[in-house]
Parts: sequence; C-alpha cells; structure tokens
Amino acid sequence: MTEARRLDPNSADLTLLQDRQVAVLGFGPVASAHALNLRDSGVDVRVGVPAESRAAARAEVEGLLVVDAEAAVRQADIVVVPTDESVDAASVPSLLEAGMEPGDMVLVTGGDPIHYDGLTAPPGVDLVVLQEIGGADRLRGEYLDGRGVPCLVAVETDASGVAWPVLTAYAQALGALRSGALVSSAAELAESARFADEEVHTATQRLVEEAFDALVARGVTQEVAYLVTLHELHQRIGAAYATGFGTERATARHTPEPESRREAARTAHPVEQVGRRVRALMSWIR
Repeated sequence: MTEARRLDPNSADLTLLQDRQVAVLGFGPVASAHALNLRDSGVDVRVGVPAESRAAARAEVEGLLVVDAEAAVRQADIVVVPTDESVDAASVPSLLEAGMEPGDMVLVTGGDPIHYDGLTAPPGVDLVVLQEIGGADRLRGEYLDGRGVPCLVAVETDASGVAWPVLTAYAQALGALRSGALVSSAAELAESARFADEEVHTATQRLVEEAFDALVARGVTQEVAYLVTLHELHQRIGAAYATGFGTERATARHTPEPESRREAARTAHPVEQVGRRVRALMSWIR
C-alpha cells in the first residue's frame, strides 16, 4: 500500500501571500469558509458575487470586500473556484481566461471540475486543488476554535515554479496545516470518489432497502425493520468512523471477540491502520 505524502507545516511561508490578492468566487458554504479563514489570517480577500445578491449581503455583513466576479478575477493573483453550487461552473473558464495573467493561480476545491469537466488554467497560470476533509461548516468552526481540518492537495499545473510553496502557504492560512495536508491529484480524488459512490454508498443504500423490503415481506413490522437495518447501520458506522471497525465488531452480537489485541491487529483489514492515521488528523473525533 502507498501512504500519502504530507505537506510539511514547517515549510509554510505566509509571506508568500502578503503581496497576493485572493478572489473567492461565490459565497456558499465552501467559499465562505475559505474567504473568512483567509481574511482572519491576514490575507487580502475579495468575494466575487453579483452586487445585489443575497450572497453579497451575507459577505458584506461579515466585513468582506464584495465585487462582481469579473472584477474579482482581474484584481486577484489567486482565484478560488469552489465546487459547491454557489458558482455557475459554465461561466468559470471564460472568467479565468479574461482576467488572469501568467504567474497567477487557480485553486479548485475538488478534483471533479478538472478531471471530469475539463477545467484548465490559462497559459502561464498555476492550477491546484485543495479539498477539505470534514465539511465546510467544520472548516470554519475548527479554525475559530484554534484547530483546523485536514485537507487533500494537488498541483496539476506548476507554470510559475512556485505552486507548491504558495499552495502550502494557502493551506496554512486556511488553518488546514494545523491538522495536516495529504498530497493527492485531481484524477485520484475524482475517480476514487466516483468509485466509492457507486460501489459503497449507492450499494449500501440498495442493500438497506432490499433488507427492509425482505423483512417486511416476512411479516416484520416496518418500524422494527427500519430499526434493525438503517438505524443499526448508523450506530455501527458511527462507531467505526470514530474508533475503527475493531470496536464495532466487539459490539456485534454474533462476532466472537479476539483473544488479544495482538490477534486483533494481526487479523485487522488494512483500512484499520489507515483509519487510525487519518482519524489522528481529525481533532473533532480524537
């Protein structure tokens, strides 16, 4: 198995952001967390949204500079393209092409727009990915509590030759390096997420629905069928999310307990070891 490389938090140089202006397109959950965390870290931020929109009103209440998207891109050295629905994805390529210059950077908050939708940066412009782990609300909340959420980062185009140092500084300003940044790629993020959605998440929903239907057909009441399928699944997944499948198996009714911790470690699936490493980055479940 390959273990992800981590960015070195000691290498983060926030002075790389001192003379760079950041434009965050939109003000949805992801965009607002980026804009507010960067602002609170001393970065020069503006939010690119229509002046009369509700998003503009929310951003102004937070004390952020609001300009239209075209002006935001023209003014910025770093443009943040969030993957939530607050941005019209179809308009982004023309905005970047018209407003960005060589040496600038496009930061996308997920791999799909690059890998599946074909988003590219204009000539001479860096293209990077920073995807938070734990959700946008937690990204802001952990920052305010003096902690951070881990993130996944990638450099797809390093036209300037300094994409990695600037991305590292950005991750520091966002608060992500307080927990850790794992190096990936847009292709890995996009393809693995799609695979997991099809083979795990959608398949799990189908299994729950089929089990529920089978139990009801056998005469089990709908309430009991729900409790032993979806409710019980929630309980077990919650335990596995926090402490791993080993703890969850120990609570299962029909699973014998291992004779020792050494035996449990020996028989554990590799996902257990990886889970311990990843959970160690997540302050909210430590």
